[in-house]
Amino acid sequence: MKVKDYVIEQIIKVANKYKIDKIILFGSRAKGENTNTSDYDLAVFCHQLSPTEKALFCCDLEEINTLKKIDVVFIDDNIDEKLMENILTEGVVIYG
Repeated sequence: MKVKDYVIEQIIKVANKYKIDKIILFGSRAKGENTNTSDYDLAVFCHQLSPTEKALFCCDLEEINTLKKIDVVFIDDNIDEKLMENILTEGVVIYG
């Protein structure tokens, strides 16, 4: 599945500014079940980012010109196992 839209393109531009390994879009947009009000659920793999850099990344995402909410889950060892399984089985890699 290939996901292409303005917001995704802007997310990729933001990711290029940081040491992001991979971003996976998951949830309704990844499954093609989104509505006009659906948010963007992102799983962000970035082992080299400091907490400050993660906060700056999120701030940059908030600057994207969209009315849609962008939810970010930073992937680490403490992630819920079922959520991780969902991300890996139903998600779409949009960066990395």
